[in-house]
Amino acid sequence: MEFSILLDIYQLGAPRAGMTLGVLAFLGFLLFLSYKIPRLGWLYRKLPVFMPFLQMCFITLIGIELGIFFANMWADKQLFSKGVAILLTIISIVVVRLYLSYWYYKYPISYKVHKL
Repeated sequence: MEFSILLDIYQLGAPRAGMTLGVLAFLGFLLFLSYKIPRLGWLYRKLPVFMPFLQMCFITLIGIELGIFFANMWADKQLFSKGVAILLTIISIVVVRLYLSYWYYKYPISYKVHKL
């Protein structure tokens, strides 16, 4: 959903709003509560793979939002060139993906699923 906004910014050259920091913080807080309060985490007991899936989606969303921030800095304020904005967007998404790869290498999903 947010990736299409990122592509629109580069195609149209006009800034667009993605999720704000407040929305990301609220989603992160809801995920945190669902992990810590057993009564809210009933879905994770029924579908144990859902917890790592939501973690991956949330962290990837943070990377895409960072890319949208760089794209909007180019489209709105002309702070740097389009090539630099694209490079920063790609770097932000790659860094997030590398972080996820490291995280799930260190703590495999099968360990989390059996731990529940």
